[in-house]
Amino acid sequence: MDINSLLSPSDNGRANSLTPSTGTPSLNLSHSNSTSNSHSQPQSQSQSPFRHVQRAQSGTTGLVNSPLGRSVQTPSSIPAHVRSPAQQIPHSSPLISPVPAGTASAHLPRSNSTPTMESLADFNSSKPTLPSRDSTDSQISSSGLFPHLTSAGATSNPRASIDINMVETPQTVIRADYTDTSLPVEAQQRLAVLAAHVQETPSSYETHKEIIKILHQGFVDHIYPSSSPNAHGDPRQYDLLADLRRARENLDKLFAVGEEQWLDWLQDESILAHTTDERRAVVDKCRRAVTEEYGSTRLWLTYGDWVLYCHKWALDSTGDTQGDVDTERLNGREIFNMSTVLDTWTEAVERTKHDMTRSHEVWNKYMAVRFGDVTQKLSSADAASVLELFETRLRIPHAEWQQTFQAFSSFVSANIPADQYEEIMASNLRDSANAKKIWSDRDALETTLLDTQNAADSALEYQAFSQYIEWECAEQNRPQTQRKGRGKKTQEVRNPYFDMVDALYQRAELRFPSVPAIWEEHVDYLIEKSKPTSDLLGVLSRATKHCPWSGSLWKQYMLSSELAEQPFHETEDIKHRATRTGLLDAAGIEEALVVHDAWCGYLLRRTKRPDAVEEDADVAEMGIRSSIEAVHSLASKLGIGSAFDPSFRLQRKYVEYLKSQRRLDNAGAQFNDAVADYGKYYKFWLRYYEFEMQKSMHIALLQRPGPDQLDSLSSAPFAVGVLKQGLLHPGLDYPEPLMEALLSHCEDYEDADELQNAISLVRKVQKELTARRQQEALQAAEVAAQTEQAEQEVASRTEEVANGLHIGKRKRDEESEDEEGKKRRRNEEAVEPSIEPDVPSTEELKRDREHASVLVQNIPTNVSETKIRQYFSSCGVVKQVKILQDEENSVIVEFDDADAASFALSRDGREFEGAELSVILNTGSTLFVTNYPAAADESYVRNLFRPYGEIVSVRFPSLQRNKKRRFCYVEFKRPSDAQAATELDNKDIDGLKLVAKISNPAIRHSRQERNSDGRTIFVGQLQFKATAEDIEKVFSKYGSIEHLRLPKDQKITTRNRGIAFLTYSSSEEAQAALAMHGEEFQGRKLTVNMASERDGRSGKSVNGRSKSPSLHPDAASDTSSVPKTVDQNAIEERRERTVVICDVPDIVNESRIKAVAEKIGPVRKVILKTNHQGALIEFQNIPDAGRAMIELDNLEIHPGRHIRVTTEKDMLQQSREHKTDQFARRPAPAPVTSVGGPIRRPAQPGVRKKGHLGQRSSILHAPHEKDSTITDGEKGSGKKTNDDFRNMINQS
Repeated sequence: MDINSLLSPSDNGRANSLTPSTGTPSLNLSHSNSTSNSHSQPQSQSQSPFRHVQRAQSGTTGLVNSPLGRSVQTPSSIPAHVRSPAQQIPHSSPLISPVPAGTASAHLPRSNSTPTMESLADFNSSKPTLPSRDSTDSQISSSGLFPHLTSAGATSNPRASIDINMVETPQTVIRADYTDTSLPVEAQQRLAVLAAHVQETPSSYETHKEIIKILHQGFVDHIYPSSSPNAHGDPRQYDLLADLRRARENLDKLFAVGEEQWLDWLQDESILAHTTDERRAVVDKCRRAVTEEYGSTRLWLTYGDWVLYCHKWALDSTGDTQGDVDTERLNGREIFNMSTVLDTWTEAVERTKHDMTRSHEVWNKYMAVRFGDVTQKLSSADAASVLELFETRLRIPHAEWQQTFQAFSSFVSANIPADQYEEIMASNLRDSANAKKIWSDRDALETTLLDTQNAADSALEYQAFSQYIEWECAEQNRPQTQRKGRGKKTQEVRNPYFDMVDALYQRAELRFPSVPAIWEEHVDYLIEKSKPTSDLLGVLSRATKHCPWSGSLWKQYMLSSELAEQPFHETEDIKHRATRTGLLDAAGIEEALVVHDAWCGYLLRRTKRPDAVEEDADVAEMGIRSSIEAVHSLASKLGIGSAFDPSFRLQRKYVEYLKSQRRLDNAGAQFNDAVADYGKYYKFWLRYYEFEMQKSMHIALLQRPGPDQLDSLSSAPFAVGVLKQGLLHPGLDYPEPLMEALLSHCEDYEDADELQNAISLVRKVQKELTARRQQEALQAAEVAAQTEQAEQEVASRTEEVANGLHIGKRKRDEESEDEEGKKRRRNEEAVEPSIEPDVPSTEELKRDREHASVLVQNIPTNVSETKIRQYFSSCGVVKQVKILQDEENSVIVEFDDADAASFALSRDGREFEGAELSVILNTGSTLFVTNYPAAADESYVRNLFRPYGEIVSVRFPSLQRNKKRRFCYVEFKRPSDAQAATELDNKDIDGLKLVAKISNPAIRHSRQERNSDGRTIFVGQLQFKATAEDIEKVFSKYGSIEHLRLPKDQKITTRNRGIAFLTYSSSEEAQAALAMHGEEFQGRKLTVNMASERDGRSGKSVNGRSKSPSLHPDAASDTSSVPKTVDQNAIEERRERTVVICDVPDIVNESRIKAVAEKIGPVRKVILKTNHQGALIEFQNIPDAGRAMIELDNLEIHPGRHIRVTTEKDMLQQSREHKTDQFARRPAPAPVTSVGGPIRRPAQPGVRKKGHLGQRSSILHAPHEKDSTITDGEKGSGKKTNDDFRNMINQS
């Protein structure tokens, strides 16, 4: 079957668009719009059905005999997903979707950029090269949720060969050479690049869309040539018309078009339509548009205007001079009759009547088309119809209710006897009071929504929609006693509430069509209200068209089809539509797994129906095995290991099928074969154990029929063997559940001997587990100690750094240092990058961005980033290259050290790829900023400093070792801009004295953040039974407490150690809290002072936790721990209020997470888990936690970084975030052994291990080995000196 018939209803063409602002037709239109006067005004045929958007620069009112009506704007500006950081709109991500994001899944809206579709194409390059373009105003740009995406052609797709495993994806041949076309030269070159890219990666939505945009603009320029403003070209003579249509068809086969794109497409086709068949084809496209973009008033207006235009064209006879023209018009009169026109407008009114903001546009136009000017005297029949329509309309809430009522008053005055005027008006005013109240209750919400749209803030708009929908649902579910009226009247007003919620979801889907969360909520709402299955299937059809990468939507679609008892081939077709394009596979293995799991479940359930036949079982087995093979094939292409699904989903379906067919041996073989891949997951062993128990029961029932069969169920040795095998499997993730299951089983079913063996095995495993975790904790503590020593070494070396430009120069006596001391320093310092690789304030001074960078200008535009790095690599190790989008074609090149940057100055004035370079040191362009609000993010900092100049980057420190650090580095393009920005230093910003100084590592303080810049206090002499809540209640009166640490007694976990550390939001608040010193608290006098350097580690996250997570992290590891009495209900309630998120960047603090979460509901506390890239958010209310699980999933919390909602167990399985430099050299294939290299030696008992010198040589020594290859003459140092620099200058 052709993919077009599977992916879309009829046609297969789609497009981009530019948004018109649809005017609101007045009710006082001339009656010439009606059929009765169409003959008397033949000139109406020259009017465009889209006349409210005529092209302004043409100097005419329209193109004669053409329905061209939308003004075509020149594409300009930059789409949000390729804007430079300085051009980004603040807070442009809605589901902060994405999904989206994902959204903000995560979740961003799609306008002329569909985020998730771009994401599937993996445009991850940081070097956009596209021409500038802007998003339209109807659907929001998706940049906020996916800022890392670049446009098509900017980079090759690293997964192009497997990204889309397409079966019927359009592989049409696209013209590769546009040199002989009417397009401008730049457009020709750009199209050639895009055509090559789309041939390689047909799934790139953005590439398809940009091709259409360029071709569409050429079409407009052909009709309205810029050289002759008053001229009009023949649209059929456009030389790239076939390419434009083909491009739209290719896009339509894969993706949903969207409201804006449909408007452009319909406009272009209406211009080209001359015959009756061509006009009817446009009608078909209009029908498709209003079906896919359900509830769009703008598309319904376009649809109705076009049908009305065709009706007038068919009736007009002024140009009929030839027989064939007469035939076309005669055929048109049969097709585009007045009945068709009225039916179209009637359906438009019905479909859009609950859109409170714009439904009046459609209704007013419908009344004008059908009755003309209703304020004039009408026939008695028309007057009766108008009266009924007005009475119905006034009972529907809408924004222009007052204008509708005013028009109704004018109608009554003109057509109803004067003595009945007051009675009719009073009666309708009384009956429509509820509609007025409904609108007045929502006026503020609609105003907020409109303001966010006008402000082009997608994040706020999404939040406004979410709050609006939540409020509307609560209004619908409000008890009847809170509503006006009783009994029957209450029942009558319930239906409109559902219609309004449904219409509100439709409006949100038009604005955010690629956010799966909105579609999922809409579907859940329809299911909850038990609406007809046809409505649900229609929504799901549109949802999967707009979000073809969402496995959950496809799963719900198949499930709803099954519940609707649709034929097998229809449900099968849904599955094929989900998988055949490859978009689902490109979204990731998990999305594909969800769909295949749903399909296998459907096949399995069909075999268990009462009317199932043998063929159903054969189809199920073939389908399940095919799904397993397809998913494993995808995992292989993606480079994922075979154990990609810890839940064993598809294999479980196959096992259930085999069990239902009584093929127990085959089912057991499935588990045996899977041990190698899934044996490390405790869930697998529990499933295996459950199967063996069922198998044992089945065998017992077969072997001993009768009353004795129950005796055989008392033992299941194979099930016991499975649990033992699982406990002994190497690398088991969570042994505790298997130990518990083994003991419980043996106590319930086995004899004493088996129970004794089980107890012995559990003790042995528990002992090994405890020993392993203790060893891991010791290793973590040892790493922390090494890190501390490295920090001290770095602090001491700062005194050796000069304060000038050549800070890389070392003192001469450094050369006489002992070689062993040099090796020790290298090894100890190299620990630091593994902790905070990207944060200059916590790295050694060798990562000195402020002095180790140069600004290079006049770089040729066609030179790649790789060539730039290769060119400057001869000067030293290039760590990073930043390309600036400016007129000077500038880049910032960062080197490994300052000497290399100084050496790079020799390239100033040299020729590079035909251009003369300008190279200067990039010193003094970075600000050190601190003491800003704790919840400030990158957009806040950018907005604060944007007035002073172009910002290149904003860097935040890692919080892995200290969660309370609060500073950042703001890098400007020019030192003068950074100097000007120091004007904010010591200024009061949001109640805090901001610190903004030029960054200089040479005078950097030694780890000031240890005591959080004077914001942390130490509290002693506490009652051992005092809780964190008690302490916070007393000390919160002095200010906002960001963090409170109350160490627990290691032996008696119900008691604290009598001390606490409190971190305030400012040093002033901490100073004020010192007033509690000597005050009595719970019977004891407190000791309160500032936390000292010695106490600095109190606020740090010491990486001493076990790498082997436990299901009970709060419990002691050994069995002798004191049991605690816990209120299980309270624990369960807290668990329901808590949302666990993962993939949290280590530069995001608790305050930022709390600020995001508080947009959903009140938050009690946030616990940041930097060691596991996660956080726990405890809300005050359980419903808020439920909403947060939806809204926070796939939310973009930092540019390019999306968080996920998960379980605490899964979050704790994640390791800390490890970063690597973008341009770090690859490690050598084998360790290099040299005289000066590290020596492996065993650790000496009782002696400090010196950071295990020699045992981590490949990691700690690698950076220094790389330096040794820079020059030929150097053997040990590996760094260029100023003498080398001078020699090179003299030689040149």
